[in-house]
Amino acid sequence: MMPCSARSLYPSKEAIIQGFPSKNRGDALDYSLYLSPFCCEPGEMVIRLTVDVPQETGLKLLWSALSNTLATIGLQGGTPGTQSITMTLETSTGRRYVRTLRITVLDDAGSVDAVQASLPPPDHAAIQPDNLTLPDGRILTL
Repeated sequence: MMPCSARSLYPSKEAIIQGFPSKNRGDALDYSLYLSPFCCEPGEMVIRLTVDVPQETGLKLLWSALSNTLATIGLQGGTPGTQSITMTLETSTGRRYVRTLRITVLDDAGSVDAVQASLPPPDHAAIQPDNLTLPDGRILTL
């Protein structure tokens, strides 16, 4: 494996945290990351997606899925305020990227947080393994 010159940067003291668009607490929405920045060598592809949604965010991970071009997650609910989730991407050459992403959850009257959303994953995307719930309520995907 060769180091990728496109991602050969001098390290900074802090990682860059990107933000997804805001959502209302009652929304059930899909959020995606383009995968091309994570693949450098010909034929390299993202093969595994792990998503950590801390319990204190109030967000519920509905599913996580990979396609050739996107890592997509379905989220519902959330505690009003700015929440952070972590997505870990692993490539076929062994590279691993851990990205913290923020999402602002807005309070909305008449929220349906207790109702499971029927938001489907993207067509032709590989659904990541079934979610496992840890004793503290966090969802772990393998």
